[in-house]
Parts: sequence; structure tokens; C-alpha cells
Amino acid sequence: MTKLIQKPADKYQTLINYSIGILLVLTWFFGLIAPITSDAGKYAAISRIIYETGDWVNLKIHFEPYLEKPPLLFWITTPFYFIFGPTGFAFKFPVLLYSGIAVYSTYRFTRLYYTQKTAAIAALMLATSEFYFLFHNDIHTDSLLTANVIFSVWQLAEYFKTKKLPNMLLAGLGIGLGIISKGPIGVFVPVTAAVSHLVYHKQLKLVFSYKVALGAVFTLAVLAIGLAGIFNQFGVDGLSYFFWGNNVGRITGAIKGGSTDYLFYFHTALYIFLPWAVLFFIGLFMEFKTLFKSKTPELFTLGGIFFYWIIISVAKAKAPHYFMVLSPFMAVLSVKWLLYFFEEKPSPGMQKTIGKIQGFVNAFLWIALFAMCIYFFPSKNILFWLAVAVLLFLFFLAGKSDNKLNRIIQKSVIAIIALNFALNAHLFPKIFTYHAVIPACEIFNKQAEAGEMLNMYESEHRELYFYAKNPGYFLYNSEDLKKCLARKNDWIFTNDEGLEEIEQSTAKVELIQSFKHRSLSKLTPGFINPATREQRLSN
Repeated sequence: MTKLIQKPADKYQTLINYSIGILLVLTWFFGLIAPITSDAGKYAAISRIIYETGDWVNLKIHFEPYLEKPPLLFWITTPFYFIFGPTGFAFKFPVLLYSGIAVYSTYRFTRLYYTQKTAAIAALMLATSEFYFLFHNDIHTDSLLTANVIFSVWQLAEYFKTKKLPNMLLAGLGIGLGIISKGPIGVFVPVTAAVSHLVYHKQLKLVFSYKVALGAVFTLAVLAIGLAGIFNQFGVDGLSYFFWGNNVGRITGAIKGGSTDYLFYFHTALYIFLPWAVLFFIGLFMEFKTLFKSKTPELFTLGGIFFYWIIISVAKAKAPHYFMVLSPFMAVLSVKWLLYFFEEKPSPGMQKTIGKIQGFVNAFLWIALFAMCIYFFPSKNILFWLAVAVLLFLFFLAGKSDNKLNRIIQKSVIAIIALNFALNAHLFPKIFTYHAVIPACEIFNKQAEAGEMLNMYESEHRELYFYAKNPGYFLYNSEDLKKCLARKNDWIFTNDEGLEEIEQSTAKVELIQSFKHRSLSKLTPGFINPATREQRLSN
């Protein structure tokens, strides 16, 4: 009888996998309870106003109608305020739950054209990409957009295979929800993905069907509901801005941004799609290389990526979260070609190269973690370091596996979880101690009398309207400031320039508290370096 000796790492695969799952959930949890700032703070404040006023249609912030974003994010998050109260956790948690749709839809879409293993790894890559860690802490509408887009693409793919009406109706629903997540991107990406696939496979005639028309009706019905508030507050001009001005303005730079870095999303992908970024670029290269040499089973992924990537690359306004919507397609291409080199047509040379690349990526992630938590923002929390030690043990245990593919994937997943555990559990809470808005709100909440409001001048930190118990007005100019100073007992949060202007006025004011401050959206090397950090703080 042949006796088999199983290596410890292979023997404990179940333990490793369950441990990874537990630590992944724990990492997400710490992200959910981290404070809110920047755009996420503004969105949380809008949901709070819905919660307090009961007006779900007409969006407002600091007593003004709000136009910049459609309502889906606020409609999804506000109900959780009734369960948990208006807290950061209540705002973030439903977004994370909703993103489960993206992970599941990525799996189901991939399964239509590839193996179950490919689908499972694609879903895993999506859920463990830096996109998903960062933007479920710093909430943007792109998380919902991503879920709705890949859901609609999955349903379109199902329809093209089965011709069943329910799939087209669900695709129409997904596209409509995508549009009221962030705008026309919600229809652009699914349509370009679908048309690319149909043209490539010479099936364009499938769009000429009453079923497609009914799907479009579903989309219009969702839009009628979702955009009622914009029309009610801003009329036709509001709809024009939503569909045209806000989008074209970001491309031309008329509204926001002035970037001419056409490679922005290439180098941004290197960190925002960690730890899978290099695998994605390998997959993208191979997809283009083989596109017309052999028939690929689907072109949704490449079509979905290509046209939108070009548009956002030439646009003047750029931000990492703008291309989160492509992350499911990026995951599919990454795993498709990873398995090609490891299983479909094994290539020892490419396997060795990929192993070295991921080894370098993993080493970088661990070095970043230890540098951050030992030198830049030291942690003395024993429980934190115990969790890091567990992750490090799992990392080395996974490295003992005989299966090269499992070894690469598991070690990469553990490394990215470890880094984001450190970010969510240690770094972000530490950095927030330098962020003056929340402690200012805490002082106001304790000391302000009934009816007194906390206003903002010469500052853009709209999370104030979420954390303050009685938020006031956003003071745009000196005239607004004069009106505020004329009111008795109002409070103002401002900076050095604003304080100087207030002190030059004839109003009698009292300085309650002065803070050293650093915005979390401006984490420069000078601030991160402990030797120069104090010099980078402002009042």
C-alpha cells in the first residue's frame, strides 16, 4: 500500500481559508467604524437630513437643495439610521451589503463563460482588491454603481444566451439603478460592454426585440422615480445638468479638475487594484494580443473596460474611485489569464514570473504595514500586534503549500488583508486625531445651548453637518459671514483666514477652541514623516 504524506499547509487548508474569512470580516468591520470625512461625510449628512425630516425626494444639505448626486445612496443608507441611529456604521454598513451584489454578480457572469473555479477566484479578487477595502471605508457612490453595472451586465449576458424576458427586465432595472447611483455611466458601461460582445460575435440583431424595449421601459420607470426630486427642485435645468453638464463638465474641466495626465488610471491601478494589479495588466495585454487570433467566449469585459477607460483618461477631472466601476471586469481578465498560464496551457516560465511578481507585491505590502505601524505611526496595542502576528503566521503557512496557484492567491489575499487591517484598525483612527472637525463637533455638542447652530466658513469639511447636533449654514462669502455674526450665539468653524476676518469685524466673539489640523484628503509625505509632521499642521 502506498503511504501518502500530506504537507501541513495542505492539511490545514480549511483552517487557513476560514481564518482568512474571519480576518477579512474583521478588517471590514474596523473600516465600518472608522470616522467619516470628505465626500462620505457630506453624503452621510444628506441621509441624516432625510432621516430627520422624512423628505426622501428633495435632497438637501445645510438648508440648500442638493444636485450633485442622484438619490440611491441616500435611499439605501437612511433606513439603517432608523435601526442604528445616524452613525458612521449605519451609513457604511448598507453600502458594504449592497456591494455583495457586485461580488455575486461577478461570480454568476463569469460562470456563464468560464469554469466555476475561474468565477470563484474572480469574485475573491474583486472582494479583496484595494478598491473594496478603501471605498467601503471612504464611501462614494461608485460602490453602488459598480454593483448595479455588473448586475446589469450579468443579466444582459443571460438574456443573450437564453432570450428570456425576465433577464432583460432585470437588466433594465440594473441599468436604471446604475443611473440613479451616479449618472449616465450606469448605462454607458453596460451598453458598451454588451454592444462590444454582440458585434464581436456578430449577434447585434439580438438588440432588435420587443424584450429589449421592455427592458428600456423598466429603466425609464426607475429614472422617473429616482429623478423626481431633481426635477422638483431644479426643473429641466436640473435634469440637463444631471445628464449632460455634470458629465461633460468633468471631461472638459469646466466643473472640476484640470488634469492632463493621460496615464493617471494606469499608475493609479497599480495601487488601487492591489494585490492583483500586475495580473490585470498581464491579462489586458494577453486579451488584446489574442483578440483576433482566436475567438474569445465573451467581450463584455474588454469592451466594458476599453471605451470607458479612454473617456476617463482624457477627462480633466480624475479620481481613483472614478474607475471602480471597472473592477469586476478587471478581476475577470486577471483570473482568466492567470488560470490560462497555470492550468489551461501550463507555462512554467510564466508561472515563475507571476510567482516572483506576486512575491514582490506581497513583500511591499508587509513592508508598508511594518513601516507604518512601527515608524510613521507607532502602535503599542498588544491586541493589534497579536492580530498581525496571526496574519503573518497564516501567510507563511500558506506559503508551504505544494499547489503553486493556491500559494500565490492565498498569500496575496492574506497580505492585502493584513495591510488594510492595519489601515482600518490603527492608521485611520490615529490620523483622525489630527482632523479637527470631529473634536470641534464634540465640543459644540456638549456646550451648545438649544437652538444654537454650528456654521462653517472658509472650510470644506462637510462632515460637520453629519456630526454636529444642530448643523447650521455653509457660509460662502463675507456677506454670509456678516449675517451669521448678526445672529446671537451661533457657532462658526473656520480656519486662520476666517478667524482673522471675524476678529476684524465689529461683532463680539469668543474663541472657544483652537485646533491643530490636517485634512485626511491631504496626506503629504511631510505630514506622514513624524519628523516634519507638526510643521504641516494648520489651525
